Amino acid sequence: MARIPLVTREQIAEKEKPAYDAFMQSRQGRPNVGPYSLLLHMPEMAQKLEALRLSLRDEASLSQKIQELVMISVAREMSCAFIWYAHAAAAKQAGVRAEIVDSIREKRPLSGLDPEEQAAVDFTRELLQNRKVSRAAFDAATARFGQRGVMTLTNLIACYATLAYNMNTYELEAPAHATEKPLS
Repeated sequence: MARIPLVTREQIAEKEKPAYDAFMQSRQGRPNVGPYSLLLHMPEMAQKLEALRLSLRDEASLSQKIQELVMISVAREMSCAFIWYAHAAAAKQAGVRAEIVDSIREKRPLSGLDPEEQAAVDFTRELLQNRKVSRAAFDAATARFGQRGVMTLTNLIACYATLAYNMNTYELEAPAHATEKPLS
């Protein structure tokens, strides 16, 4: 159970109800679970963060495979079980090999990554561990993804880190996944 309960419409200040309603409508009946079940305590912030997340996910400068690899790398680096729950199977479906997903989950050394995968993982790990990236990681990512891709990569990491910070702060538990092992 999270440290704070799911917010209901009745608990939202009157002036924030339009943002709450718009956000809930944008979810199109999907269950309100995950980080937004927390962030809806501030509906306008939830809307803005979701708009950023969707914009980044729609950005063509990074393939779906690389985006999913980045998301599970963020989940592992930040020990965020819910992001792992939401993206481990999706990473495999997008083309990340199962042994890579398992190695990331278990914090084992990675081998056999293609150059794009290596550049994305190195960049993600450096940014989250060091709060900056080395010239080598920056240059490798730029060579693989271009200037726009590196901007997308940086902001995708930051967006999912923001979600992870919230889920970790409020101790949002991930449900059991039908096919994926949880983070340990």
